[in-house]
Amino acid sequence: MEKSKESINEFLELAGEKPISINKIEWWLLKYESEFKKIYRFESSQHIQISKNGTVIRLPPTLKPSQNDKFLSLFRALNELSDLHKFEGYFETQMTEYHNIKSSKSELENWLTKNEKFGADKFVCFLIDYLDYDENDKEEHLKLFVHSATDLDIFVNRANFNNTIDFLETFNNIYWTHEKFAQKN
Repeated sequence: MEKSKESINEFLELAGEKPISINKIEWWLLKYESEFKKIYRFESSQHIQISKNGTVIRLPPTLKPSQNDKFLSLFRALNELSDLHKFEGYFETQMTEYHNIKSSKSELENWLTKNEKFGADKFVCFLIDYLDYDENDKEEHLKLFVHSATDLDIFVNRANFNNTIDFLETFNNIYWTHEKFAQKN
């Protein structure tokens, strides 16, 4: 438990320079990957109940989140964001392609179809999950929500996701109003 608290504190020190960069996040993830696996294995073995018929049931903890729970939630949230960041290059390429084909209806439809799995599936909640925290729509950076540690205020440099944001805003403006695709949804 002490190790998880230390790792959280180290992350908070890194994140103290708001906003934190994706490079620092990925460094922290690499540093604590084996610790994550150890804590995950330990926590997964807790709260196990075996019923009379031999079925194994894992009960959720009923107390407030432990340091281990907070560490696991933080690691998962950061890892998910890191995984999403891996698409930055793809979105940059797609935006270049979009600017070249946007005046052709058929090519635009092909572009939308090709990118449907990203814009309407994998990244459909990205803008809401990370950029929908200010009442006045003045979100400057991405805000990370950590399930078991809602008290953490973690902001990630928006510039690290410029291509993703540009792609999603463009995709959403066209896809959800385009007659061919709007009827599907």
